[in-house]
Amino acid sequence: MTQKMIKERLEWCRQHEHWTLEDWKNVIWTDETSVVLLHRRGGYRLWRKADEAMVRSCIRERWKGYSEFMFWGSFSYDKKGPCVCWKPETKQEYEASLKAISVLNEGLEPTAKAEWELNTAMARTGLRNKPGRPPQWKWNRKNGKLVREGGKGIDWWRYQQVVLIPKLIPFAKECMIERPNTIVQEDKAPAHAHPAQAAIYSREHVAKMFWCGNSPDLAAIEPCWFWMKRRTTRKGAPKSRSEAIQSWEKTWKELPQSQIQAWIERIMVHVQKVIELEGDNNYKEGRSLQRERRR
Repeated sequence: MTQKMIKERLEWCRQHEHWTLEDWKNVIWTDETSVVLLHRRGGYRLWRKADEAMVRSCIRERWKGYSEFMFWGSFSYDKKGPCVCWKPETKQEYEASLKAISVLNEGLEPTAKAEWELNTAMARTGLRNKPGRPPQWKWNRKNGKLVREGGKGIDWWRYQQVVLIPKLIPFAKECMIERPNTIVQEDKAPAHAHPAQAAIYSREHVAKMFWCGNSPDLAAIEPCWFWMKRRTTRKGAPKSRSEAIQSWEKTWKELPQSQIQAWIERIMVHVQKVIELEGDNNYKEGRSLQRERRR
């Protein structure tokens, strides 16, 4: 890890150092993971002699037809939340999203322009002789215009329309019935940190907590993905996308709440350990550490 990562981890842990288990019970943990079929993500390292370049045992075969999808899930100490297996966005859905965003921008522009004019006027106070042309209003992303990113990934709009509004916010409100201090944890991925998402949380009166990045040991939902992947491949890896989605949804339903609670209970121990190591992650995670701390 870089020094910046270590510093952010330490600051985050100090902010939550005195949280009790009752405090952590209020948190809804969320995350995504990638499920790849018939292929392994990332690069490969291979050691071979100069004359072994074409030896079959020294070649990692790769099939161009591999399939991949993203799986999103959420849970709290008391409840297991919804899950989503992401499907590719169709052309019709994309075009409909552009029309919807255009309508939103029409309503946002007057307010954004008035705020820009006020800030610009204050910034130029007493600078009458400032050289150059005076600034001109431009309705762009920098000034608050909603714009979809290119590519096939999960951007802020898809996350909002597929997960945040129909799945996550209703689950948070359900949890708030028994726990009014419910707070939603998300990482700082662009789809989560987009200003449009903050407006949704504010409108629905749901609190949000950003998790510090590069810290799987401080996210209670991270161990879930290893648990899920082991069980979905226990009888052999799924051979098709539909089979994999069915397996992941079934395994999510079978995830015991007691296992979720065990993952959440470790967070307090991990927070203390990170503080002891001044932000570093060179410690052994899991229940063994938890039992050691109890002694």
